[in-house]
Amino acid sequence: MSSELGREVYAEGGNYCMTLGDGVAECRVWRRPDVSREAGAAYAREMVGVFQRVAREPAVRVRGAVMDLREVTVAWGPATDAALGEMFGALEVASRRIAVVSPDNALQMMSLQSLLKAHAPKFGRVFGTPTDAFRWAGSYRQGSG
Repeated sequence: MSSELGREVYAEGGNYCMTLGDGVAECRVWRRPDVSREAGAAYAREMVGVFQRVAREPAVRVRGAVMDLREVTVAWGPATDAALGEMFGALEVASRRIAVVSPDNALQMMSLQSLLKAHAPKFGRVFGTPTDAFRWAGSYRQGSG
């Protein structure tokens, strides 16, 4: 695992990179116009396993997570939607905050808020900027809710 700006590369895939640093896991996801919708959904399924692994990390290593979706496609299908729900749910069950940085699109923001309400009602929130997301995700300490 390499290091970039003090962050350890935890996992990489076809359209995502998960890094760890300062107690926060960051998953950046980007649009891949060169891959099919099915391949994109497969990448999302792969990320479910990564989020499940992150959720099992000791709280001292990962207090929370930031999922940066600012560079994703405008719409995604039901398989990706279900995978996002599983990712959020894995962190919710582990009592880890999940801060989702939404694209500047009202429909996407509403969709993400709905997913978080369903799968991470206590520990999930949507943000417009990475700065606010990191501040919120990293501020959680086990037991302080």
